[in-house]
Amino acid sequence: MTELPESIKTHVLSLEEFFEQENTRETHDFITEGLNYQFSTGGKRLRPALCLLSCELFGGDPDKALPFAMATEILHNFLLIHDDIEDDDVMRRDQKTLWAEIGLPNALNVADFMIARAYGLITESQLPVDTSLKLCRAFSHVLQKTVEGQALDINLRGHPDVTLETYYRIVTLKTAYYLALPWVGGAMVAGAEETSLGPLWKLGRRLGPAFQIRDDLIDLTEGKGRGGEVGCDIREGKPSICYAHALEGKKGSEEERGRLVEIVRADRNLTTEDDIAWVIDFYRREQVLDFAQEEANRLAGESLEVLDSLPLPDAGKESFREIIRFVVDRKV
Repeated sequence: MTELPESIKTHVLSLEEFFEQENTRETHDFITEGLNYQFSTGGKRLRPALCLLSCELFGGDPDKALPFAMATEILHNFLLIHDDIEDDDVMRRDQKTLWAEIGLPNALNVADFMIARAYGLITESQLPVDTSLKLCRAFSHVLQKTVEGQALDINLRGHPDVTLETYYRIVTLKTAYYLALPWVGGAMVAGAEETSLGPLWKLGRRLGPAFQIRDDLIDLTEGKGRGGEVGCDIREGKPSICYAHALEGKKGSEEERGRLVEIVRADRNLTTEDDIAWVIDFYRREQVLDFAQEEANRLAGESLEVLDSLPLPDAGKESFREIIRFVVDRKV
């Protein structure tokens, strides 16, 4: 937990206690074991901690936001399970993915149970009915937007006409909404005015793409906990910011761009280590990685501008600034 911003570390500890209570509350045959495995694989708990932080900064009691924070973490893992299945990934966080561990049918069933439980946590929480309704609406809206983004991601893999506009459309749908959901929900629990919720969503539309860009770069330089493997996004043909910029910016020669498309659109099992190394070297030679980091920094700057419009004390804004710096500088 040392890499997380100080402002959310105490909230992560509160979450772990709540998770433990929730996970041991009931036992379900052929489901509980899968649930425990999925949540035991780790994760930073960044999103639910942001929910508690936001609730606190807007003058609410973070304990009252714990059920919704848990629901956002369940949503995150629900989406990860589906993402791993759709990408045919067998490793995440340096452990076998759930479907690789317990089989595809059981993994899908566990995920279905999880999303039902997430709605249960929202509707069963001791909050005013109108607040619970707003939280359910926000949760459903974000789930739908994320699935729309995933549909684009899946069906535009290796496409030769991917542009930066396409990339930003994908990551806004797939990442921005569900990064913003926790802090919007935390503010709702605190009773924040509607005038604050709009800027919070806007903050997500700036910071979400920055988060995804950093994720794209980590995959090429550090790896993302997949058994030390680098370049998984290339192997899977994902329309990353590097791929979009290389094509739209006509980087390298026409022959090199043709080879890039050929590698990215190939079946993952036919993509060699030499192919991965060539793409990464191509991105480096053409300053594509530098461009990506500059875009992340630009979006972080715009996030700071949005932050200034929020009715928060200076200390609260500094906590969010710490989160923004973490998003664009993180190594994992």
